[in-house]
Amino acid sequence: MTAMAATSKLKAWGVATRAFAYPASVVPVIVGSAFAWYVAGSFNWGYFALALIAGMLYHTGCNMINDYFDYKHGLDRRDTFGGSGVLTGGMLQPGELLIGAYLCLAAGSLIGVYFVTVFGLPVLLIGIAGLIGTVFYTTTPLAMKYAALGSPLVFIEMGPLMVLGGYLVQTGELSWNAVWVSIPVGLIVAGILQANDTRDIVHDREGGIRTIATMLGPKGARGYLSFLLFAPYAALFVLWGLEIAPWIILLPLVTFPLALQIHKLHREVPDELSDKLKDTPEMVAKLHMPFGLLMVIGIVAGQYFNL
Repeated sequence: MTAMAATSKLKAWGVATRAFAYPASVVPVIVGSAFAWYVAGSFNWGYFALALIAGMLYHTGCNMINDYFDYKHGLDRRDTFGGSGVLTGGMLQPGELLIGAYLCLAAGSLIGVYFVTVFGLPVLLIGIAGLIGTVFYTTTPLAMKYAALGSPLVFIEMGPLMVLGGYLVQTGELSWNAVWVSIPVGLIVAGILQANDTRDIVHDREGGIRTIATMLGPKGARGYLSFLLFAPYAALFVLWGLEIAPWIILLPLVTFPLALQIHKLHREVPDELSDKLKDTPEMVAKLHMPFGLLMVIGIVAGQYFNL
């Protein structure tokens, strides 16, 4: 392989990772870890780093498996919006991508095994649930994404499971309060997928797969997306009202205009094939990151200043 070919291949793998989407897996771990510090007052930076890496590896593996099966089912083509483009563009072969996915999952699982030796059964249960959800998101025979279970699965995986995992490796304990704290970020991650599925209704119907968007239809899909955009803000008030988190947890309210912008865009553009909707999943992703990080700032400030 020439140096130019090697560089091209390396670039293809970089595209395949979809690194721009990492905040969806990084933010929940940070939220869980910050909440652990708020509750317990202690923090292990090594465990934090390992949890982040494991989450990113699982996220990468899931994206690559998703690319593989969407390509195999004819859902990702040159004329569609979805996928990383490494298969439709001929940058990588399907078999290569699948091997890369399994290597990422294996590496993430090794970190999980280490955590099991430290924290025991709870980590094992969370890890198994995460691995099953990651592998069978699009892998047959379950293929949950194609059975209208993609949005609920993403909510669980990148909401409660990841936040609880980040909390667990800091405290060694499980906590229902950590689950409640996970709900706002989990809803917005589900919103990323719903924005994608709302945009792709036409192509998904042509491909013969079911999503919540295809089941609800264009109008219902937009309504569900709006719920996923606005409900996290209501959840913040619940967390404060129940004294699960300090009042400064309301900091993410400053991001509300962006949520409103995405809502209005989907209401004003009825054509699912419009290029105006092409980047709406990325817009929701850009909402998710500041929302989650402002939650973290609020939680940390609550502990640091005893708010």
